[in-house]
Amino acid sequence: MSGYGDRVSAPYRPGQPPWPDNRSQRPDRPPPPRFHEEPPSSGTSPLDWALRIAGLVAVAVISGVAWWFFTSEDTPERGTTGFGGGPTSQQNEGEFPFTSKLSEPRVDESCAEHAYGQIQDFFGQTPCRQLTRDVFTTEIDDRTVYTSVSVVRMADEAQAQELRVLTDKDGSGNVNDLVREREVRVSGLEALSGGGGYDSSLVGSEVIIVEADYDPSAANGGTEDELDRVCEDALRLAKDMTGGSG
Repeated sequence: MSGYGDRVSAPYRPGQPPWPDNRSQRPDRPPPPRFHEEPPSSGTSPLDWALRIAGLVAVAVISGVAWWFFTSEDTPERGTTGFGGGPTSQQNEGEFPFTSKLSEPRVDESCAEHAYGQIQDFFGQTPCRQLTRDVFTTEIDDRTVYTSVSVVRMADEAQAQELRVLTDKDGSGNVNDLVREREVRVSGLEALSGGGGYDSSLVGSEVIIVEADYDPSAANGGTEDELDRVCEDALRLAKDMTGGSG
């Protein structure tokens, strides 16, 4: 007799009943894997968004800086200290707009030869370090006002204080304004000390002296108080004249 391993199924013969259906006894097989393409991602990673935002911010900053530079380049109020016969930013920042009559301030190393009265005597005993002067004009109700601004630099603050006390006294003399010295010529005016407009200030070792008078051809209705207001406002011009020293 053959062994178990030699057994084979007998062939199907015509007339025999059909083979039993044993498919229900077979284990279920999983369906074969289906290969398909991954759809393209419709989103963007956080890093990509961060880089895009940073790029947009950089472009906005660069554009803003460029816009500021080019617009400020064309703006006359850039704070320049040039005196080209026109107003600068500081000359227009107070109560009155001032226009210089010189292309640049007059600077001298000696004060005694540019003063008179007791002030000249003072400088003979106590020389100054530098004298800077200019003349400005402004308008009040169609009245033209000429204003002298003189900046006297002394050796120290004590000497500057002594000079200021002396200049504030009536009849003590003063530093020559440029109309008096004929550097600026105004028809009908010999000096700017005759109108009564006056003010002074002490900034460290510098004394600022301001005098003002009307153009004789346009002085109707003007007052000494009005001239004093102009002088008080003109004190600020000294900073531009000396480049902010003191």
